[in-house]
Amino acid sequence: MSFETILYEKKDRVVIITLNRPQVLNAFTVTMGQEMLQAFHQAEDDEDAGCVVLTGAGRGFCAGADVREFQANIERGTLGSVQPQPESMCQLMFNLKKPIIAAVNGPAVGMGFTVTLPCDIRIASDRARLGAIFVRVGLVPEFGSTFLLPRLVGLAKAKELVLLGRIIDAQEALDIGLVSKVVPHEELMPEVMSLATALAQGPTRTLGLVKEVLHQGLVSDLASAEALEARTLADCVRSPDHAEGVQAFLEKRQPRFH
Repeated sequence: MSFETILYEKKDRVVIITLNRPQVLNAFTVTMGQEMLQAFHQAEDDEDAGCVVLTGAGRGFCAGADVREFQANIERGTLGSVQPQPESMCQLMFNLKKPIIAAVNGPAVGMGFTVTLPCDIRIASDRARLGAIFVRVGLVPEFGSTFLLPRLVGLAKAKELVLLGRIIDAQEALDIGLVSKVVPHEELMPEVMSLATALAQGPTRTLGLVKEVLHQGLVSDLASAEALEARTLADCVRSPDHAEGVQAFLEKRQPRFH
């Protein structure tokens, strides 16, 4: 499938989705959102894909929504008609049964900031700059960020970032737990691809279950979390992944998951 605003490629078992409007720092458009939705569905349906990487072309990750679309909507008088989309890309990404790594290669602000939040791991170039700058254009944050951001950095820090619309550098993002690691710019994609390859070679179904139980743990009590763990473990111990992992351990070799 070919796309207009993104690139979709697969290297071994790693799918790479690249936002591809480098002339405008990959500013987000309605078309880009539709294409990303298709791309993530394609990655989830691909049984030979074990991990997804999301990054941006050129010197930016994503400069946020294309303000020219805002202006067009203002002129048409259609901004007040914003409605929830029939399918949530945020929920699709968050619940994808495969790990997603955001390779934040440059500015990631507005929508470019929030689209990293449902990813499972965020690794930043030392050139990255991140900011929830919605108040600068009179908007509240979106894309599930009011749920995800406080859980990543805490409520007080989330309020500070959003109320001030402040852009932070990669080191501060690391300090507050927004990203997992910061690497020199030229090492970003090799670092991300090494991690993605390791994840893609893992037990994909089990990794999906790990995401599911952790996510449920965010919104459940302790007894419910333990009950879900028990049910999921019962499923896991009957799986080929578990049998292969045990056999590989006993044979002192690397497991060969499918």
